Amino acid sequence: MLALSKLPAVTWASYVEGMAAGESLERPAARCGVCVKTSWFMRMRVLEAMRSQLQPMRGGDGVSARADEPYLNESFSGRRSGMPRGPHANGHGVRSRGISSLKVAVVAVNDLGNCTAVLAARGRPGAERIRAGLAPARVAGSEVSTGMHSSYAAPLSEAGAASQNRYGAADAGEDELGMVDAPRERLRGFLWRFRGVSTRRPQRYLWWFCWEERARRSDASREAMLRAHVANGSYESTRRDLEEEPQPFWDFWESRDESDVSNLV
Repeated sequence: MLALSKLPAVTWASYVEGMAAGESLERPAARCGVCVKTSWFMRMRVLEAMRSQLQPMRGGDGVSARADEPYLNESFSGRRSGMPRGPHANGHGVRSRGISSLKVAVVAVNDLGNCTAVLAARGRPGAERIRAGLAPARVAGSEVSTGMHSSYAAPLSEAGAASQNRYGAADAGEDELGMVDAPRERLRGFLWRFRGVSTRRPQRYLWWFCWEERARRSDASREAMLRAHVANGSYESTRRDLEEEPQPFWDFWESRDESDVSNLV
């Protein structure tokens, strides 16, 4: 990354210090002497470097994993035109309750050392979207715990999982509930600190979350790890690629007429 950047290494070092500390885009921008838009672009670069350093999940005999599908409210944060609905009032989210088409699902798989997280579907994911969400995970030979969602059965069998343990809130013990709730709550807590991650680019922040899960178990500091990633990592997306990145699951809005959209505000 450094070899292809116009910014000096000292600027990148200062920037990753802020990312490791969880700073907003504005603070490292002021410290590094760049505009907020450049700060955002630098963050996207670092997130791709994080992705390149993620290790594949472990699988096999004796390895247990948890597959879950937390739901996030769809967000158009940062969008200035072409909004398919009116903005939500400050402090208010979507009015619908439960699992609706106004929420997007993340298929997350977590074991004792690594995790994967994939933006998988709008609303409740079916077997096809569960299969896509499980693709980066190595669950062959592993015991996989899930909730009561029936769409996991076929994809887990195809992936070679040794068994699927299904737990509902009513019949799960304390250990099972802890395994279910902890990764989900960590993901929600991680995303909350950004005060609204646009659904246009949440997959990049999911890479960051998976990297944080790995960093929690490392002896090295987050700052030292990020410095190494920036020095040795790689990226794929250009600035234009990022600006033209499409909104996931946009066909939902294209299929609705104006009267349908007005009822969803």
